[in-house]
Amino acid sequence: MDGSAANHVLRLPELLEVILLSLSQKDILLSQRVSRSFRHTVQGSVNLQRALFFEPDWKLEGRVSFNAYRANLTPGKKPENNRLLLRAFPGCYPTVTLVIVNDSPTPNEMDIGRRGSEHWSWDVCISFPADTIPTCSQAALYPEASWRRMYLSQPPCQNLHLVRRWQRCALPAIMREHGITMGDFFEEAVSAKLKELWHHSYISSDRDWHFEGNIKCSSLEE
Repeated sequence: MDGSAANHVLRLPELLEVILLSLSQKDILLSQRVSRSFRHTVQGSVNLQRALFFEPDWKLEGRVSFNAYRANLTPGKKPENNRLLLRAFPGCYPTVTLVIVNDSPTPNEMDIGRRGSEHWSWDVCISFPADTIPTCSQAALYPEASWRRMYLSQPPCQNLHLVRRWQRCALPAIMREHGITMGDFFEEAVSAKLKELWHHSYISSDRDWHFEGNIKCSSLEE
């Protein structure tokens, strides 16, 4: 492809979007420095904004009840972990873990002595030392830093609970209906530290605050 043909292709937002979607999250973010058309394409594309964790993607496979006695059920697709946050927050970044959640029994289930149903869930986990606040690399400190708008995971988690010794606080420490961004987490952590909002009994033996938040997913029949 000669130079003029390549330039023509890269001026078409639809084709440029397809090309950029094949890149890593970091490369998509940096591509906005190439030209004004690249930046406009990235900022105007919902798919690229989702790839950058700036826009939520709530699409999950249909949820079905989990039955612990059926061996042919497997969890749905794992949510994406925002690995780019690892570069900005080397000691405090989100991970995603598979768990089985026990729901509270319904009144009918309680009447017949039956336990609540179970479902697969992906847990978003994040922690930082209780003696300080989350710290990021020097290059990511400026107020307009991209990480502030990035969701912890895709799809985002909406609630984060303090956890200690497998005991999860009943009320969420951080809650956002639209999904929790790293900026939300950072600001809540700073505020809680200054105002002593989180109970010290949830500081773990390693002197860390630990948080978990569920992202419900489906069980798939094989």
